[in-house]
Amino acid sequence: MYEKIESLLDNFYKTYYKIEEINLNQVIKCLTTSELHIIEAIGENEITMNELSDKIGITMGTASVAVNKLTEKQFLERSRSNTDRRKVFVKLTPKGEVALNYHGNFHSTILEKITDDIPKEKLDTFVEVFETIMKNLEKVKKDIQPETILNFEKGDLVQVSSIKGSTAIRKYLNEKGVVIKSLIKILNIDKYLINMIVDGDEKILNIEDAENIMVRKNAL
Repeated sequence: MYEKIESLLDNFYKTYYKIEEINLNQVIKCLTTSELHIIEAIGENEITMNELSDKIGITMGTASVAVNKLTEKQFLERSRSNTDRRKVFVKLTPKGEVALNYHGNFHSTILEKITDDIPKEKLDTFVEVFETIMKNLEKVKKDIQPETILNFEKGDLVQVSSIKGSTAIRKYLNEKGVVIKSLIKILNIDKYLINMIVDGDEKILNIEDAENIMVRKNAL
């Protein structure tokens, strides 16, 4: 059964994204499928480069290369925070918004076509089961993939797996004692600060810096 489920999912996504690629090449020839997914990840709101890389599961370096290309093609624009010059924001240009709307309409149309002859009650059951599968998958992902420390809670014990951000941010966090393999116990997280014990020493960081600390839970 599990082999069949894996095969069905694999074939679905390969076919689905192949259709997307073919359609994209006919309509917006200057964009790749990956670039369109970055546009979709940014959406209608301005987000930071860190948020973008986390959202689509790529490194900051890869995200920077992609954003550079999309900026050159005038689908995106970048700006630095007025309060923290280390933080870079990206948002869609009007041209990028057109591509985003196209992408959304494409997915809606395709999903409507491929589910048109399936009774609503069967679709409702499918959605319910798939939501449970995704929920369980996220639990597995959280156990094996590093996440920003801000995704954890008071009392959690975590271990640093990597530090993101600019060279200045990494240097600052290293000076605070946060290095790869550091053990951290979270004492408190609020809107502005995180209070934690790093390898036995209590530290306080602002949220903007702490979001660059990537950790795994209970990695002892």
